[in-house]
Amino acid sequence: MNKNSNIGFVGLGNMGKPIFDNLNKEFSNVFCFDKDTSKLKINNFSSSLNEIFEKCKIIIFCIESNEQIIDIIKENAIKKNTIIIDLTSSLPELTKQISSYLKIFESHYIDAGMSGGASGASNGTLTLMLGGSKTICKKIDFILKTFAKNIFYLGKSGNGHLMKLLHNSVCHSIFLINCEILNIAKSYGITDTDVINVFNKSNAKSYISENRFPNNILNGKFNGKSTIKNLKKDLKMMNSILKNSKSKKKYTELSNEILSKIDDKLNMEDFTNIYKMWDKI
Repeated sequence: MNKNSNIGFVGLGNMGKPIFDNLNKEFSNVFCFDKDTSKLKINNFSSSLNEIFEKCKIIIFCIESNEQIIDIIKENAIKKNTIIIDLTSSLPELTKQISSYLKIFESHYIDAGMSGGASGASNGTLTLMLGGSKTICKKIDFILKTFAKNIFYLGKSGNGHLMKLLHNSVCHSIFLINCEILNIAKSYGITDTDVINVFNKSNAKSYISENRFPNNILNGKFNGKSTIKNLKKDLKMMNSILKNSKSKKKYTELSNEILSKIDDKLNMEDFTNIYKMWDKI
């Protein structure tokens, strides 16, 4: 595995496009594909997924979930020693199944949950949470470092995706409680800006108060670059994992319940709009 190895990249959405751009700056042999062909007006695009699997021994997926990835894998010929890197938020159990399936072809599956949002993807400062073979993770480290600043190896296949869901459960729940508290404050005549300023100089400080509200909400932009659908998906997956768990799970259940009450017609809205519609939920 070296800089001359062909790299395939699938998915040019809000996260995928800037990640691809960072890869493309470092390597001359990155081939991309997206089902939306209007996004392929760039160098080194492939006309089909089949071409990606034919040309590339390293294939990075940045699409909706690994439910799509397993279908794609089964529809294409897998060459020996292919490494598939999955940047999605997905169910760990399916991750393990895909990993076992690829072993039949002497190939490898690395789940790489990511955090940092579209700005982190653009700046190459994402945090990655890896699950799978430690040996393979070390081999692809030079690739991951083109778009990630912090890389954590978490053990067996599925652990990267599990860590991502644990992370998002906390992140989304903090966002929701901030939405609630700021709306309460406004009803008493305290501005949302004042609340955030106080939080950021005290113990209520978080990524949500330091970055999300100032940069994506209070400035009126409402551009978190992720959808309500994605938040619903994350919490629904976490709840399904915890369904048979003996651990107490009231907060994740409550966050899931709040998100599920938002009309599905709004699923493709930027999630930061939840703050504006809070009293209607």
